[in-house]
Amino acid sequence: MNNVQSDENARPCGLTPKGLERQRRILDAAREVFLEQGYDNASINDIMCRAGGSLSTLYRLFGSKLGLFEAMMMQTSNRVFAAFEAVECAAKRGDSPEQALKRYGHLLLERVLSPEAIGLYRLVSMDCSSEREHIQSLFYAQGPKRINEKLSAYLQRQVEQGIMNIRDTETAAFQFMEMVKGNFQLRALMGVSISKEEQDRAVDQAIELFLYGAMAC
Repeated sequence: MNNVQSDENARPCGLTPKGLERQRRILDAAREVFLEQGYDNASINDIMCRAGGSLSTLYRLFGSKLGLFEAMMMQTSNRVFAAFEAVECAAKRGDSPEQALKRYGHLLLERVLSPEAIGLYRLVSMDCSSEREHIQSLFYAQGPKRINEKLSAYLQRQVEQGIMNIRDTETAAFQFMEMVKGNFQLRALMGVSISKEEQDRAVDQAIELFLYGAMAC
């Protein structure tokens, strides 16, 4: 589809440091324009006007408008997942399930409720272009699915170590994510503010329900 590698720090074949910087500028400009105008209305000319350079450079690097969007999504996803890797390392150092899930829950809300994430979610939800199905599939794969795989892998390790008893870790990971997010994402889309206290309570209660259930002893 295009010759940009998924790891934004890796050097695509044939690109010099100057070429890598040009690629970064194009991706940054693309993110701005896509978030402002949506995928269908986004203009390749506008992107290149902001980034500087020629259309031929864009097509050589990304192949098409869709290829540019895909590369932008991968770059964004890789940046988000650098933070999740840090949480995963902390869990491997011996965090208890409560500690690990609390770190994960707070980071999830921080990322999901960021202006960039809300903008991308709005873009994908409202897109009416002929590429709608591909764009939504890409967003799901690079966002919710990829995040869920990290938590699911952690839960599976807990099961294998005899710490947790979970029938389906993939489903359980999604369930925990949804308990943490609650209606926050919808409220953020509508421009409703969400306090730090609300987020803290949501994470704590999600952990309590996830680990111990809601039945009184």
